[in-house]
Amino acid sequence: MPQLLLLFLLPLLLSAAAAQASTPTITVRGLSVNHSPFTVVAMPDEALAIGAPAGHDATLDGKPTGQRQGESLQLKAPTRPGVYSLRISNGDDSLVALNLIVTVPASAIRDETLNGYRMGPPPPGHDKYPELYRPPAGFIEVTEDLLDLQLSPHFRLRQFLCKQHSGYPKYIALQESLLLLLEGLLGAVRERGHDIDTFGVISGYRTPWYNRKIGNVANSRHVYGDAMDFYVDEDGDGRMDDMNGDGLHDQRDVDLLAAIAEEFMTRPGNSLLYGGIGRYDKTGRHGGFVHVDTRGYGARW
Repeated sequence: MPQLLLLFLLPLLLSAAAAQASTPTITVRGLSVNHSPFTVVAMPDEALAIGAPAGHDATLDGKPTGQRQGESLQLKAPTRPGVYSLRISNGDDSLVALNLIVTVPASAIRDETLNGYRMGPPPPGHDKYPELYRPPAGFIEVTEDLLDLQLSPHFRLRQFLCKQHSGYPKYIALQESLLLLLEGLLGAVRERGHDIDTFGVISGYRTPWYNRKIGNVANSRHVYGDAMDFYVDEDGDGRMDDMNGDGLHDQRDVDLLAAIAEEFMTRPGNSLLYGGIGRYDKTGRHGGFVHVDTRGYGARW
């Protein structure tokens, strides 16, 4: 690289490195998060403990909030459902920008409907894993002006919506573990030379009503808010790319994406992101795709 060009680029490279280094690692529900922005989903008035480095404080919509106890900041979610700006910062160059989304409690559902949005009955749960199959306690209210809310660096709220036809508001369940898994998988795919900004989505959250309508099993992880069916779409044609470079769009591309998911889920430190991986071949309606979820135990199909 010519010396003059290097001198020009060096400040930019150093600036980018500093920006990356300035995002501290925090812990949310046992998850290690070093993404900014990121999203925390909470019930009204829920007590939250956010692990943060020493010297970091929290503000909620610009006002100081929470108290430090040891290695964590103790704070309380607002009473009113909605989206709040939560910042974890040392007041200088270290910052994590969080969306704190307070949900509408599931107890507000009446006749299987929430504010005009059809939800259906709660999922049945699981006798063997009751703690891993608890029905969602609350739901994110989604209005049209929130569709492009950046939940994490590469994923927006609209990507998680159920595909049932309705007006607004709509409601979804979402677990932070899914966001963290998707960001990690995206990074792993990009490491293999696929220059994508996000994944194409077949299905994110599903209401139990819609899930039953399309003939899926009642305990699908999609109704619990920690599953996504996705594909790699670098060329923007709405279908799975030729990931292995053999000139075909077939099951081998799906298998490669599933293998990347397997490798990432089993990395040290990713136990809370571990769960199901499913492989689906292309049909007349869509290309091939991979299912992932963070159910807490392995399931492969």
